[in-house]
Amino acid sequence: TWRNLRTAPQPAGEIRTVTEFEERKPLPAFRLQGTHGEFDNARLQGRWSFVFFGYTQCPDICPTALGLMKDLKSRLAENQGAVPPGLTFQVVFVSVDPARDTPALLTGYMAAFDPGFIGLSGDDAALAPLVKDLGVFFQRNDATDKKHYTVDHSAAIYLVDPAGRLAALFSHPQNAERMAA
Repeated sequence: TWRNLRTAPQPAGEIRTVTEFEERKPLPAFRLQGTHGEFDNARLQGRWSFVFFGYTQCPDICPTALGLMKDLKSRLAENQGAVPPGLTFQVVFVSVDPARDTPALLTGYMAAFDPGFIGLSGDDAALAPLVKDLGVFFQRNDATDKKHYTVDHSAAIYLVDPAGRLAALFSHPQNAERMAA
């Protein structure tokens, strides 16, 4: 069961829709390589995780989303007194362009936003469980050029609870202030 929370018409950049999942199911088993080593379901345990799918060569949506996550992290840190002790979160960026997004490239890319952000990558088979379960769309436009291409992809941010279950989905465009609230 899910609940879609629509807000009244908002100025540009505001959250238009937040979907909360009342009946939460665990994410499927997965294993990806990342900036902080191997990453699987166990690494989702014990903290809230904001998960975004994209690629490092993205000209607009990905850097905007990661900048928003940096802002969100600051806002949540400012409100730490209002947050129960021990409640932590992590930002997880999952690349849908494994041919170009190596762990080394992801490390530098994540550090440009926040060295604590986690970058992950894996081949299509490794990505499949998460992509299918979350309904993530991506399409690599590499038919004519295998080096310089774009990737069309979803722009939602997924919130995974400390038990590794999908708790909410923030549709694009997102707003850090409203997400923190």
